[in-house]
Amino acid sequence: MRWHKAGYLAIGDAAHAMSPIGGLGINVAIQDAVAAANVLWRPLSERRVSDADLAEVQRRRERPVRVLQALQTLVQNRFLKPALDATATPTIPLVARLVVRILETRRSGVAL
Repeated sequence: MRWHKAGYLAIGDAAHAMSPIGGLGINVAIQDAVAAANVLWRPLSERRVSDADLAEVQRRRERPVRVLQALQTLVQNRFLKPALDATATPTIPLVARLVVRILETRRSGVAL
């Protein structure tokens, strides 16, 4: 899917919808905007933005966006869906409980 056409560049959710999982959407949109600014500032200042310039923004951002979308899908399918589908009361995994305990111990100043 193209994120651009003559005189138009879509970024953020307008170019690639992101799941709300992990709150990545706004961060990805900002990264898209930074990439666009870095690529387009000179062509814009010279009033000569080409289709190749717009395509360069997509080229720089498409792979990172796809990786993050895949990560979101993995988290959703591997962790969230099973938790939401479970009929038993969820429990906190042992590793997470240990990490919390260590952090609490460090905060209180007690030596391990």
